[in-house]
Amino acid sequence: MQPTSLGPNLTGAAKSPAALKAMKQAAEALTPFIQIDTSGMEAQKLAFIAEAEAVGSVPSPVSLKGVVKAGVAQLKGGQPTIFLDKIGERLAYERAGVRLYDALILKYHAAQQAGGVLPPVTLLLEEDAPALTEDPAETLERIRGEEFEHFNLLCDAMTTMGGDPTAQTPCADVTAVASSGFMQVLNDPRTTLAQCLNAMLAVELADNAGWEMLATLADQAGQSDLAGRFLGALGQEQEHLTIIKAWLTAVVHDESRSSAA
Repeated sequence: MQPTSLGPNLTGAAKSPAALKAMKQAAEALTPFIQIDTSGMEAQKLAFIAEAEAVGSVPSPVSLKGVVKAGVAQLKGGQPTIFLDKIGERLAYERAGVRLYDALILKYHAAQQAGGVLPPVTLLLEEDAPALTEDPAETLERIRGEEFEHFNLLCDAMTTMGGDPTAQTPCADVTAVASSGFMQVLNDPRTTLAQCLNAMLAVELADNAGWEMLATLADQAGQSDLAGRFLGALGQEQEHLTIIKAWLTAVVHDESRSSAA
């Protein structure tokens, strides 16, 4: 693994006491004696928010079957528009998840070439968990495959509800923007495996919460079959979270021991 090491890092102010003293003197000399009034700026921001258009819209169902399903959901007290938007959100997230695991697999191969290894999953899971014989590379490939299965599940769900899985819903758009930071971390050649696992921990935590919400919305919309399939995906995502968290803990402990040696 690539342990975090000491180096020529000059970002801290303590590295330059003279510059720090000059900055404090400038701040004291230039700071107004009265409290700065930011109410005008906040009022302007509120006006922008009030006047702004929405990020996008949810496309109308493309089939009569979808219109009927949406109507049924409304009768049962569900929110079909929100449901379709959230399916689109999860769909975008799972698509990004496949690409993130592609990048993590490559990062793991690079760590292997440098002599690093991850512990097998059998050493990480609970005692009552099913026995697994796969090595870490196979585990990563399996998780990547399950993310792709979830993407296909959501495409089917969107089609079943009369929606278009290729459409970008508002929540899908926002999720794509939010996920772009994780993609940058995973694809940065300078990042370590530990740093990438740390980013993936945040990804899996959000993914678990997203599937929980989607299963609840499906149930509220009267789509019990979809709710059951979403809960099945949630079960796999819970295992992904457990594995990534355990790997991150193991790698950080290894780095800590290497630094202390």
